[in-house]
Parts: sequence; structure tokens; C-alpha cells
Amino acid sequence: MILIFIEVREGKVKKSSLEALSEGKRRAADLNTEVNAVLVGHNLESLASEVLPYGGSKVYVVENSLLSHYSAAGFSQALFSLVEDIKPEIILFSASSMGKDLAPRLAAKLGVGLASDCTRTIAKDGKLEVVRPIFAGKAFVTLSFKSSPIMATLRPNV
Repeated sequence: MILIFIEVREGKVKKSSLEALSEGKRRAADLNTEVNAVLVGHNLESLASEVLPYGGSKVYVVENSLLSHYSAAGFSQALFSLVEDIKPEIILFSASSMGKDLAPRLAAKLGVGLASDCTRTIAKDGKLEVVRPIFAGKAFVTLSFKSSPIMATLRPNV
């Protein structure tokens, strides 16, 4: 299963998260798996239905009044608990400021690597690979993963 973190700011789903969800849906079809989304915060139930048309089979909502404002520690712990329960093979974030803050914290808690600022995902031989820029964007590298879950942040608007 592919899990996509859906970022909410000021009560609205960020477009970059929906882009990540759409990319997850494409890869899920290639990898013969499902894609699910997760919302973390407070008073988010109404947003779950907004996310489903973009490709999620299911939307997990981690609700708590203590999560009404973004906190890297709080959000990463909430996500860690969910990931430990549902065991996704792949976790994707938008490479927004929140995604760039939250994804490395979750990766550290899980003890896995993180490919950041990826511009493309590829399904190859039943596994996910990602492409990311190196050398100030003058070259690109394709990365494959040995551990699970695979974690990556996806550059928006690409």
C-alpha cells in the first residue's frame, strides 16, 4: 500500500498534496497495490471526502485537538503510530515546507532513509524508484530502495 500525507493549511487541502496523491495513484496502478491518504489535525472529517476523488482508496483521519496547529513532534508521532498499525510499503509527502520538516522526522522514527525533492517516480520490476536532482539541478540520479517503507518527498508543480 502507498500512503500519501495530505497537508492541510488554514482548513484547506494543499494542492501539492493532491499532486502527490495523483502520483501515488499512478504508481499504485503500476505496482498492483492501493493508494491511501492520511490527514492529521483537528476537525478534518469534512476534508476526507474532498481528497477521495484524487485517487485514494481510503482516507485515514488522525484527529486530536492537540493537533489543531502544526507541530513537527506531534504530527510525526501521530503518523508514526498510524504507520506502525497499517504498515504501508511506500510513504509519500509533498516537498512543501511542512513535508520537508515532517518526512525526515518520520523517517528517523522508522529507521529508514528518505529521498527528498524527487521530480519523478518510476515503477520498475515491481518496485518504486525515484528521480531527484543533484549538483544544484545540473544532473539527476535514479534511486532504488532496500528497506521498507520507502519514503520520499515529491517536488510540487513538476
